[in-house]
Amino acid sequence: MKLSARERQILTVLGVLLIVYLAIETFARLSDAFIHIADVIIIFVGAWAFAYLLNPLVNAIDRRTPLNRAGAVILVYAAIGVLFGGIVVLAVPSLASQLSAMQDRGPELAGNTAAAARGLQEQLDRAGVPVDISNLVGTLPSRLGNAAGTIAGDALGFVSATAAIIFNTTLVLIIAFLMLMDGESLWKRFTGALSEELRSEAELLHQSADRSFGGFVRGSLLLGLFYGVATVLYLAPLGVPFAGVLAVIAGLAVIIPFFGPIIAMVPVIAITVLGAPDKLLWVLVLTLVLQQITLNMLGPRILGTAVGIHPIFVFLALLLGSRIAGFWGVLLAMPIAGVMATFARYAYELAIGRRARTDAATLIEDREHEAGEAAQEAREEAEHAAAAAAKAEHAAADLEKARIAAAK
Repeated sequence: MKLSARERQILTVLGVLLIVYLAIETFARLSDAFIHIADVIIIFVGAWAFAYLLNPLVNAIDRRTPLNRAGAVILVYAAIGVLFGGIVVLAVPSLASQLSAMQDRGPELAGNTAAAARGLQEQLDRAGVPVDISNLVGTLPSRLGNAAGTIAGDALGFVSATAAIIFNTTLVLIIAFLMLMDGESLWKRFTGALSEELRSEAELLHQSADRSFGGFVRGSLLLGLFYGVATVLYLAPLGVPFAGVLAVIAGLAVIIPFFGPIIAMVPVIAITVLGAPDKLLWVLVLTLVLQQITLNMLGPRILGTAVGIHPIFVFLALLLGSRIAGFWGVLLAMPIAGVMATFARYAYELAIGRRARTDAATLIEDREHEAGEAAQEAREEAEHAAAAAAKAEHAAADLEKARIAAAK
């Protein structure tokens, strides 16, 4: 049967739509299946990230001390146990007391909120702005009281959630211990059984994960630690209530890519407005200064080894990570997206014939070399431009001298 051009065009469109539909349906089913096992994957990814954090320290101890690999790993774990034990003994009682005080002062803070809302409503009424906010906060004290009672009454759920966190953390520590002990040997056995092409691609995965996870996770935790310590150092002397709790929340929040600084700032400003309004200006200024130091000075240096991706894909990675695994998905979205971006570039170079599969392992090295050459060319161009500007300046000076001599 002979088809007209119009009929062939319609069939082509229908075929494309069918392919798109099947692709979306396949992705949806795979996504649902992945969500069901996301908690298991998150445990292994968390263990992998934890092992990456400790691996440089373990390697240094293994090389510079008489201890073997097992002894180095055990020593690092023992040091971590002592460190966390000290934190539990010193910091947890203070945080617990602040949380208790926060619950006790909940009605007071809610009353301050209601008073502030009434004052704002009066200003809005005098300005002729037809906005009524009194109803929004009029029932806030009772709502906070009910919420506090609900939280206190749900002790069984709290205990169950705490037990789940402890169990998952224990699994992460055990798996990370095994990765630190035998990870390299297992990886060599695995890659040794692969073909040359797959071995090269596996090495690319190893390099991109090391660069993305190692650089991003270690750098983010360092930034979070610095931000939390700096926060408590200026909140406590200013007398802002719950400084320890706010510092912990701010340090954890700033780890979250893109939205972290905004999230870290909100509870600090809110508690200051409610509990120490006379210190609001100081807290606001110091918080902004801290964010500028953290994001513009320390962030680029500490996170310099992380793989960069476009802001559009940052949003996509964060939204998908949040949908799949909640907080941990948001936290790990950037390094995972960095690994995927590396393989997307590899697939592109492979498709256009610019790279063979056996050369996959050299992709990151080649990109760094190209970036170095581009930077060197930029420096040389800047030097040439500076030299040309200097010559022009000297020529202008000579002309000026000649003009003055001629005038005399």
